[in-house]
Amino acid sequence: MIFNKKPSIPDENENAHAAFVAAVAPEAMEIAEDRLYFPGAALLPLTVRGAGAPGMPHRPWSQLRAVDLLAGVPAIYSLSLRREIPDALRASLRVRRTVFEGVLLALSEKTGRRPSRAEQTADVALDEAESRLALGEPAFRGALLAGLYAAKAREAEADAARRFLESRLRAKGFVTQRLAYVAERALLHFQPGGELFPGIYEPTLMLEEAVSLASRPERNMRPPANSVYLGSAQRDGRDIYFSPEFGLDPEAGQPPHATTLLLGEMGSGKTSLLRTILLQRLLQGRRIVSLDPEGENNALCESLGGWIIPAGQPSDAEKCLLHPLEGDSAGELLFATRFLYGILSGGEPVPPRTQAALHDIVQSYWRTHPGKTLSLSTLAGNLMQQADESCTAAALLRPFAAGGLWDGFFDRPHPLLQRSMFDQDSQPGGIPWWNFDLSGLREENKAIVHGLLTWFLYRVIAVSSAPLDVYLDEGWRLMRSRAFSALLDELGRRARKRGVSIFVATHLPGDFDSQSNALGLASMAFTGRLGPGQAEKLMEQFGISHEIAEKHAEKIARLPSRNFYAIPSGGRSSLFALQVRIPPDWLSWWQRLGAAR
Repeated sequence: MIFNKKPSIPDENENAHAAFVAAVAPEAMEIAEDRLYFPGAALLPLTVRGAGAPGMPHRPWSQLRAVDLLAGVPAIYSLSLRREIPDALRASLRVRRTVFEGVLLALSEKTGRRPSRAEQTADVALDEAESRLALGEPAFRGALLAGLYAAKAREAEADAARRFLESRLRAKGFVTQRLAYVAERALLHFQPGGELFPGIYEPTLMLEEAVSLASRPERNMRPPANSVYLGSAQRDGRDIYFSPEFGLDPEAGQPPHATTLLLGEMGSGKTSLLRTILLQRLLQGRRIVSLDPEGENNALCESLGGWIIPAGQPSDAEKCLLHPLEGDSAGELLFATRFLYGILSGGEPVPPRTQAALHDIVQSYWRTHPGKTLSLSTLAGNLMQQADESCTAAALLRPFAAGGLWDGFFDRPHPLLQRSMFDQDSQPGGIPWWNFDLSGLREENKAIVHGLLTWFLYRVIAVSSAPLDVYLDEGWRLMRSRAFSALLDELGRRARKRGVSIFVATHLPGDFDSQSNALGLASMAFTGRLGPGQAEKLMEQFGISHEIAEKHAEKIARLPSRNFYAIPSGGRSSLFALQVRIPPDWLSWWQRLGAAR
C-alpha cells in the first residue's frame, strides 16, 4: 500500500490497481518529500533536463553518456524516446520562434538593445530545427530519469552521491530536479508497465541527440571459457571477462600467443589487477608460479596454504632450492651440468677440456645410475681427478656442494622445487601456488637466483609441458637479466601450445630489452596511466595505426587508479577503457593481511 493515499470504497478498477501494486511492490512504501522508502531501502530519484533550443550546437544532450549517471552507489536510469509528429512539432517550433523573434524585436525598438550573441544563436538554431523538420528529419520527445538505491543505513551516502551527480550534470549544462513532492512518479516510471513519460518538462531532441543517448548496439557475448571477471566497461557498463586462452571474445579467434601485459605508472593498480586474476585462476584449479620481487604476496600465499620459495638458502638444513643436475637422458644431464657451470661462472663459456671432462663424468655416471640425480659433491669430486683446467670448475662447484657454505641452493637432501610437483597427476598437499619471494635478493646471489629461476621455468614449461600460469610482478627487475629476458622470449613462443599463460606487470613498454621479442609476443595489454609518448609507442607496436594511437594516448595519460585500457594486439578487437572491480571482501582480506593499502 501507499501511505499517503486516502482509503476509499474499492471498486473493480481499484481492486485491479491494488493487485498490480501488490505484484510490483508487495510490501509497504512510504513517500517522502524527494525520495521513496521501502522496507530496508530507499530510492532517490533525479530527473535530467537540458537547456537550449533544439538544434543548437553543443547542446548538453549530445554529450551525455551512461557513465555520467553513475555516482558510486547502486543506480538505475531510464530513457524514453517518442517520435514526434513532424507537422505538429514544426508548427510549435514556428510559434516558439515567432514569439522569440517578436520579443527580440520589441526589446530592440523600445530600448535600443541589440540581441546578444547567445540570443542570435538560439534564433538561428530554431530556424535550423524548423528547416530540418520540414526536410523530413525525425525529432523525438525525451524523458530521462535516474534513481539511486541504498540501504537505509547508507541513505546519507546515497544522498551525497546524488548531490555529486547533480553538480556533475550541472557542469555539463543540464538542469536537475529531485521530483520534490511528486516522488511517486519515479515508481510509476521505473516499474514494469509504468508511465514512460512522467509528465514533467520533456525536451525536444533532434536525431543526433537521441542517437547519442540510446545505448550502442552490443552483440550478446558469453564469457569465454576459463575466463576471469575484470570489471565493467566505462562506456556502456557491461561486464568484462578475460580468458588468457581465448581473449575477450571467444568468437574473434584464439590469440596466437599467451602473454598478457599489465602496464602503468606506480599507483595505477597493476598489482591489484594481477592479484585478482591470480586468485580467480586459483579458484579454477590452475597451478600458479608467481615471481614476487617485493614479497607482497607472502601473507596472501601463506593464508591460502601455498608455498613461499625464498631467494636464498632455506632455513631448514635438510632443504635446498633445487636439484639442477637431473634429466631423462645422458644428453639432458650433460646439458644441465653445462648450464649450471654457466650460472656459477657468470656466463663465461665452458673451456674445451672442461667440456670433455663433464662429458666423460656424465656418461660414466649415467651408465651406472641411469635416471638418478647427480649431486654437486659427486660432480666436483670427479672433476678434481681430471686435468688441471677442470680444477677451476671444481672450485666453482665446491661452495655449493654438500657441506659447502652455500649448499642450501642445490645440494641438500630435499629440494623445495621439483618438476614432478607440476605434473597433472600429482596433487600437492595445499593450494597449488608457489610464490618466489625475491625481496631478499642480494647483489652477490642475484645472478645465481636469476639463473635458477631460468633453469627451473625452462624445465617445467619447455621440457615437461606442465600447464600452469606464470605471474611476474615488477617485471622490470627480472628483465634486467639477459638470461631471464631470453627465457621470456622462449616461454612466449612455446606457452600457447603447452597450456601455459604468462602475465607480466611492469611500468613501461621500454622496460623490455631492446633485443627481446617479448613485447611483440603479447596478445593483450591492460594499460593503466601512461605518458602519451609511451602509450603511443605501445599501441603502434601492437599494430595500431598512428591516428588511433594518438587519439587514445591522451585518454590513457589521464586514467585514474584501477582504470585500464584494453589493447588487443593485431587489431583483433577495438580499444576500450574498463574499470577494474575487486570484491570488497577480497580488499578487506588483503588489508587485514597487510597485503594492500
